[in-house]
Amino acid sequence: MKNKILIIFSMFFLLAAGILAPMAVGFGKTGKETKVLGKDYSLLNKKEIEERLVKEFPMKGEIKLAEGEREFHIDLASISAEVDTEETASNLLFRRLKQGVGKYVKAFFEKKDFELTVKNDEEKLDQEIEKIASEIDKPFVPSEIILEGKLSIKEGEKGRSTEREKLKEMVLEKLRKYEIETEVTIPVRIVGELPSEEEKESALGTASKFVGKQVVFKDEETEVMIDDKVLTSWVDFKGGCQREKVDDYVDNLSENFKMEAQDAVFKFENGKVLEFLPAKDGYSVDGGKMKENICRDFLGWKNSQEKSIVSELPLLKVSPKIGNNEVNDLGIKELLGRGTSSFKHSSTIRNFNVEKGASIVNRVLVAPGETFSFIKNLGEVSLDNGYKKAYIIRQGKTELDVGGGICQVSTTLFRAMLDAGLDITQRQAHAYRVSYYEEDTKPGFDATVFIPNPDLKFINDTDHHVLIQSYYDGVNKKLTYEIYGTSDGRKTVIENYKQWGAAPAPPDVWIDDPTLPAGKVVQDEHAVPGLKTSFDWVVTRNGEIIRQKTFTSSYVPWAAVYRKGTGN
Repeated sequence: MKNKILIIFSMFFLLAAGILAPMAVGFGKTGKETKVLGKDYSLLNKKEIEERLVKEFPMKGEIKLAEGEREFHIDLASISAEVDTEETASNLLFRRLKQGVGKYVKAFFEKKDFELTVKNDEEKLDQEIEKIASEIDKPFVPSEIILEGKLSIKEGEKGRSTEREKLKEMVLEKLRKYEIETEVTIPVRIVGELPSEEEKESALGTASKFVGKQVVFKDEETEVMIDDKVLTSWVDFKGGCQREKVDDYVDNLSENFKMEAQDAVFKFENGKVLEFLPAKDGYSVDGGKMKENICRDFLGWKNSQEKSIVSELPLLKVSPKIGNNEVNDLGIKELLGRGTSSFKHSSTIRNFNVEKGASIVNRVLVAPGETFSFIKNLGEVSLDNGYKKAYIIRQGKTELDVGGGICQVSTTLFRAMLDAGLDITQRQAHAYRVSYYEEDTKPGFDATVFIPNPDLKFINDTDHHVLIQSYYDGVNKKLTYEIYGTSDGRKTVIENYKQWGAAPAPPDVWIDDPTLPAGKVVQDEHAVPGLKTSFDWVVTRNGEIIRQKTFTSSYVPWAAVYRKGTGN
């Protein structure tokens, strides 16, 4: 009995040794029957694997891609493609271990053929694919019904779209399988559908019933008319209306056909706020409803005997924030700050623009927490809006342009903002000193604006509305801005004013002016040296500082500027 047990034990020991011996010898190496793309990588350590990978799978050359008869190439160097030797080796060595200890013995002897793990610059690969796609892709151009004297069909063209993600995966698969020499067929999707001859004939028949008709969309106060050219173009080749075209039309209408609600505007006089412009509702097109109504009623319009069909114009009404009955709820009670500027030596045209700009940025209500923007309130500065050409400062140069003198307005308002102690969030000084702004104050208290930037802004950080009011004095050439509201006890101090960095003015500048008669000379600017200035602005309330800021200005030296007439 003992001999039998001994024999069985010996046989088991020999069997285990036969199984485990190769594993012991192969510890830290790949298993038997391990391959990489058909090449034998059995019983190799990590270093041996990596060396062979570099030698046997060099990532060089190009991947060929075909689209019909056209051929494209992706240079492997251009996408920084290379075998990830470390990751590939780790997969060969450890992937079987990941199956668990119990399955490792069996897995050690199983056949296994691995693909490569490849690294590449994903952004560069995307760029290469996008470059190829840009030469293949074509937009879908749908067929259209055109009414130009008579009805006709403008033939469309199907589009083509490269399936980028699919192509990218195909390229990466070629790299993983090291099939660099084999060609990749670029996946391309056909976009759009063109109508058949029967559909064209039917659509022309439908469109003919819209010729000579119009649809008028009406509201109580306004209307929009759609003529037969638009109506016929909406006919769908499948029947009904072309929803995409209707959507585009309504979206464009919604963007342009709207009116902002108009708040009641007030003027502060004799301790009272007086209404001078009534509040008015705003409106915008209810785009969703209008689209649905058009496609719902479209075929009914076709059969209508009316030449002018009336339909509802769906509008969304917007009530003003400040109505006529809220006069006493705004908190416009007292003067918070005042700013003035003189322009005695300004030209007649420039004075006109100063008055124009001040009349627009006037009687402006700013709600608590709202940001005031000078540019936004000023609007477009153009000849069509009543401005005249005068000299302005642009990029450090004096040029003749529309709206010269607007900076007199912004400068004056900036001084009122300082005095009121409001939260000034944007202000920029001029490139050089301007004589108008130093007639009644030291240099450094100006503010330049130019559409769209720089701007002059403040936040109304009081608990009530503030009212901005301008006063233009054409006789004494003086502009005043006053800001009214409810005082919260804040006080402002301007201190520590400094000047430094003076620099002499350059030689005189002469400008030909065709608006002046020949021979006449007008001096617009006097020679002004360059200068740097700063001042501290401190706002306090109940003895505590609530805002403190240093305003700095840096002016380049400027020559005297003369305009010499060249006109008739």
